[in-house]
Amino acid sequence: MSVESAVSYIRRMRSDADFREAVQALSEDEPASWAFLKESGYAFSMEEFRLAQDEIYKEYGITPM
Repeated sequence: MSVESAVSYIRRMRSDADFREAVQALSEDEPASWAFLKESGYAFSMEEFRLAQDEIYKEYGITPM
């Protein structure tokens, strides 16, 4: 698992509407959602996701609330 994987996932969510819709369609089923991400080549924990968010925020000059 890695922060880099989570950053890649966030970037894809921002740029790939079809992927984003597929992820959102599974949002109510956490095991299916994680399985889809793994099948899509992503491996990260929620802590790594939060760290990735911080990297994206810095990249775009966003200050989280």
